[in-house]
This record gives sequence, C-alpha cells and structure tokens, in this order.
Amino acid sequence: MIALCCAIATLNKPDEVAEFLLDFLSPKENEMIAKRLRIAELLVRGNNYESIRIDVGAGYSTIARVNTWLNLSGKGLKLVLERKKSEPKEATIEEKYDPYSWHNAKRRLSIYFWPELLIEELLKTSNNLEKEKIKNIFEKLNLKSKTFDRSRNKDFYLNFRKHLE
Repeated sequence: MIALCCAIATLNKPDEVAEFLLDFLSPKENEMIAKRLRIAELLVRGNNYESIRIDVGAGYSTIARVNTWLNLSGKGLKLVLERKKSEPKEATIEEKYDPYSWHNAKRRLSIYFWPELLIEELLKTSNNLEKEKIKNIFEKLNLKSKTFDRSRNKDFYLNFRKHLE
C-alpha cells in the first residue's frame, strides 16, 4: 500500500494520474473507484440515497458502504473532497473555443481582468502551503473591507478633521 501511495504521490497532474490508473487498474476497478468518489461527494452535499442511486447508477448497499466509510473515519476521503471543492473550475472545451464565452472575454480584455488572471495563474502554479498563504491574505482583506466600510471611514475622517481644526 505504501508503494502505491508513493507512486501516486510522484505524479503531478491529473492527466498523469489518469494515465497511471488506466494502466494499473482494470476498467471495472476504475469505474468502481470513480463511482465511490461521486457517491461520497453527493453524500457530503446532503443528497438522499434514491437521488444518488439514480444519478450514479449504484446500488443502495454501495451507497450505504460509502456513507459508513465517511461516518466512521473518512479522513482521507473528506480531505480529497475538500481539496476537490476548492480547486478553481477549468473552462470546458466549448468555453475555450467559443469566441463569446466569458473565458475568452477575460483573455481578450485582459487589461481589465489582469488581477484576477494573475491570481488564477498563481493558484495554478503554487503548492498547498503557498495556496494557504494566499487564502489567509484574502481572508484578511475581506475582514479589513468589512471592518472599514463607507460609514466607518466617514466617521474616521470627521473625527480626524476635528483634531486638525
């Protein structure tokens, strides 16, 4: 098991992991793992067994087993789901090639979107520690903007002006 984990950890991109799993596992095993991951994702979102069964095409016993894993331990599964949820959404093929899509508008008019594009590129190339630092910076900025709203800034200004006079 350790050797398998180390082998997967050496892979850097989802495409590399997909190639490895397609070579290493049978098509049925790949399908089972993908279904279990999807079931866990839907359970965490709060979906009921019936809707999951219809969406995924899995039996009640499989759904119950994944639910048991999530409730008993599920530490690794929850970690994967949390990281998967926080990843930025990639543009679909249709969005990339549609000249009127929001994805291409941002690229064509990059002068207006450069801060957002810069942050997207930083997040794509950074490791987990750097991503955590960026997240903390944005949380502090958000707190700062909530703390210093328009009315509070006006109060500070008026108070400061009184001291100058």
